[in-house]
Amino acid sequence: MEFRVRLFNILASFGFLVSLGSAVASFIVGDSPVEYGMYLFFCFISLALIVYSAKTGRYQRCYLITIVLVFFIGFPFFFFTGGLFYGSMPYFFIFAVLFTIFMLEGKLAIVISALELLLYASICTYAFLYVPVDPEYLDAGNKFFEIVFGFSVVSVALGVCLFLHFRLYNEQQRKLDEQNAALSQANQVKTEFLQDMSHEMKNPLHIMATGIAYTDAQLEKGDIEKAREALKTINDETQRIGRMVGGMITLAAMSDIGENRKRVNLSALLARSAEIFRYALERQHNTLMVEIAPDLPDVFVESDRFVQVMTNLLSNAANHTQNGSVKITAGHSSSLITVRIHNSGTHIPPEILPIIFERGVSGNGGTGYGLSLCKTIIEAHGGTIEIENAVTGVEVTFTVPVYGGQEAGHRK
Repeated sequence: MEFRVRLFNILASFGFLVSLGSAVASFIVGDSPVEYGMYLFFCFISLALIVYSAKTGRYQRCYLITIVLVFFIGFPFFFFTGGLFYGSMPYFFIFAVLFTIFMLEGKLAIVISALELLLYASICTYAFLYVPVDPEYLDAGNKFFEIVFGFSVVSVALGVCLFLHFRLYNEQQRKLDEQNAALSQANQVKTEFLQDMSHEMKNPLHIMATGIAYTDAQLEKGDIEKAREALKTINDETQRIGRMVGGMITLAAMSDIGENRKRVNLSALLARSAEIFRYALERQHNTLMVEIAPDLPDVFVESDRFVQVMTNLLSNAANHTQNGSVKITAGHSSSLITVRIHNSGTHIPPEILPIIFERGVSGNGGTGYGLSLCKTIIEAHGGTIEIENAVTGVEVTFTVPVYGGQEAGHRK
């Protein structure tokens, strides 16, 4: 619709200028009042259509008025008064047909343009057979002027219309490409979100299932205290699943990681994560060792996100270790805390070790999203993460900056 409005305004403006110029020229050369009167009439029609369409927005009605008054009445009149097929009007016949195709739609455009072609072919045939040509149009100079005037005006009008059309088309194509890219990205984010959620939900659900079995075993033994501790773990994991649903949405969007940071006691967080996984590790006859420096400073992080990191890393360790050991150590320098998780299980295949943190990469048929999430979270908090095959097993090392009073400038 925007292109058609532009095209109509161009045509009406050209019509106004050409009709006005033709009226003045016709008056100067002494044509009959009917001829320059018709030029003035169409000059008025063009101006009236521009004003009417701008005020009412009824462009479709203006298109039809233009086609009827100008193409079916005006052009044939000027053909007979302007030198027949020796004049410039045949060029305007071409413009009329193209304008009709551009402005109307479907069968209506085809029918009206066909009627125009039939009309113009008929009047040319009739003029050739029955209408004598004014001698002045047989003059080489006048004929040259008519031809140059005709193809110049029509070429400029069509050229401007096509230029605007293709520019609008390119703008629309660019917008469409941008929208398709945005949709593709949104679809990718959705897919990754569902994959990440599937991966992340397995860990707390596994811990809960293990905790339920452990609780039943302790109740059978009559150890109420241990059963209560296991139930507390199950309750904690249930609440964490609820928080995870919201947190994973923002993680998938990759836009607000770290916005809910606060001062966190990392020693307590690491110890709590270790205890949560102790049951799962011991069921596989693994020994869990935890060595956390007593003076470990606080950090400025999102605690739930770092629980996710520890859960993923310990889950990987448990999945690859049987009858072995898992060791968590944590120490610090002046500005960084370094956490290491070592397991005595199987090595990572050498061919995937360089790309192990890429989304979807897994060495044992898993989903391959846990380490990618860990890398995203750690780096979003200003740390680094590495993984390597040790002499025995695999060791993951990540760092996180120590707390430095960041709340003062951090958005709550």
